[in-house]
Amino acid sequence: MNKTIHLLALILVFSSFVGAQNYKAITDVHIIRTDKEKIISNTNLLIKDNKIEKIGKNIVIPEQAEIIDGSGKYLIPGLVDAHIHFFQSGGLYTRPDGLDLTHRKSYEDEMAWIKANIDDVFKRYIRCGITSVIDMGGPMWNFDVKKYSKEAPVAPRVYLSGPLIASYQPDVLTTDDPPIIKVNTVEEALKLVDKQIAMNTDFIKIWYVITAGMTGEVFEPIVKAIIEESHKRGKPVYVHALELDKSAKRAMRAGADVLVHSIRDQAIDEDFLKLAKQNNVSYIPTLWVLESYASVYSKQLDLLPIEHQAGNPYIIGSLYDMHEIPADELPERVNKMHHDHTPIKTSDIILQNLKKVQEAGINVVAGTDAGNVGVIHGPSIFHEFMLMSKAGLSNWEILVDATLNAAKMLKNEDLFGSVKAGKLADLVILNSNPLEDIQNTSDIALVIKDGQLFYPEKVISPSPEEIVQIQLNAYNEKDLEAFLYVFDENIEVYNFPDELRYKGKEEMRKLYASFFEKAGELHCQLINRITYGPYVMDREHVTTSIPGREIIEGQAIYEVADGKIIKLWFLRK
Repeated sequence: MNKTIHLLALILVFSSFVGAQNYKAITDVHIIRTDKEKIISNTNLLIKDNKIEKIGKNIVIPEQAEIIDGSGKYLIPGLVDAHIHFFQSGGLYTRPDGLDLTHRKSYEDEMAWIKANIDDVFKRYIRCGITSVIDMGGPMWNFDVKKYSKEAPVAPRVYLSGPLIASYQPDVLTTDDPPIIKVNTVEEALKLVDKQIAMNTDFIKIWYVITAGMTGEVFEPIVKAIIEESHKRGKPVYVHALELDKSAKRAMRAGADVLVHSIRDQAIDEDFLKLAKQNNVSYIPTLWVLESYASVYSKQLDLLPIEHQAGNPYIIGSLYDMHEIPADELPERVNKMHHDHTPIKTSDIILQNLKKVQEAGINVVAGTDAGNVGVIHGPSIFHEFMLMSKAGLSNWEILVDATLNAAKMLKNEDLFGSVKAGKLADLVILNSNPLEDIQNTSDIALVIKDGQLFYPEKVISPSPEEIVQIQLNAYNEKDLEAFLYVFDENIEVYNFPDELRYKGKEEMRKLYASFFEKAGELHCQLINRITYGPYVMDREHVTTSIPGREIIEGQAIYEVADGKIIKLWFLRK
């Protein structure tokens, strides 16, 4: 009798244990492999808790599994942005060492805003299919961000270090907890290494900056000492080194594990490639950041529609403040950039160097340097992909660089980076094939991180005010697709109060395509804004290059429903 009772009890316990397990099944999906250039078509994938359990057309799917229909869709590993900075917002005021506008917004206020909006940054990464990020150095409060990421309801997997151990420290970034710390001696450097290792840093970051009149030899002994001590204590070393001979080769000879930017002063040579291969060095090109500052400062910013849609609209909006700052508040070099209006593009040397490194079989890893001026947390990875493609990398190579190669750099390729049984369920379901167009990586149906499901439209649900800000940003950039994105198909546009001007997005497309083409240096300055429920009322001052319409002043009232502007009224003076 007792044996029977015990047996029944065991069966009940086992049954409840199986029932409590969290199963999800993605059915009939095309899986893109990153360990080889291959697609597994129309197959199934089973997730148990936070890991991939099985893959195959004939796998048994438990009855209690949540079914996700993957028909016609493409499954890739979660993306990795391997170079970000939490201590920077991506806005105009975030790096006063690049352009000091602290008389308009103090650095203290900028940092306070950043700390208060970490959740928003986390969400924008997940919204963009980025399930892991690597912060390349910042204040000691970076470690608080990593701790918080483990308990936040929506957050990517976070790897990071503390302050950059540097050959140079910008004065305006000096605070009680600086992101960059200049060291003058080996002893000072090793104290910083010790301090970060005590916080369980994932790696040590060196800022090997060659300032005017400085040679690479000056800081080299400190670089060697940092790398030697860090390796002794089990920590890899990532190095900011932009010059071929002055810094990059010296860093690799000293044992650097990762070069965190492109070599930009001259063409990479065989000696560089040999050193990188011998030392198993990873190379993060960060192409977009090399353009972004100049694009913003010269008033030539050209973001992708997805950056407008998925980036923080207020951070993006701050970038257009450049159009409102009087010339006498700007340094001569910035005014010259605007007047010269030289087209901004990544140098051929940088693009050719990336192609050489990729072809040599060196571990290339995609990273944006997000947080720098114009490099938006989350969607700027798609801008990076565009430039990597321009360098001649195939769509598959770019996808591998943003997934498996990042995992290899972290020595976590057994954890994530490819879609395989036993790995973490960090996955992205796409509506279209990224091997046909790498920008299809932004066409996201569902993001899965640690087995949790995140639908893009639910991760980021813009308020009516944010919807209106998105259209204002796109208007200021004359980006027709990003502008139209936030309008309903049946948008109604009125002269206030009830004179219908036109109806429908297609009519709006025709009108604004023509207007944007004629407008020249177009800018809409927001004078003030009132939000009342679904209504947003903006007072605007518009400048154009159209003869007779150089200045347009008035008000616009927007009605928003279900994330789209459904009605628009104009009041003109």
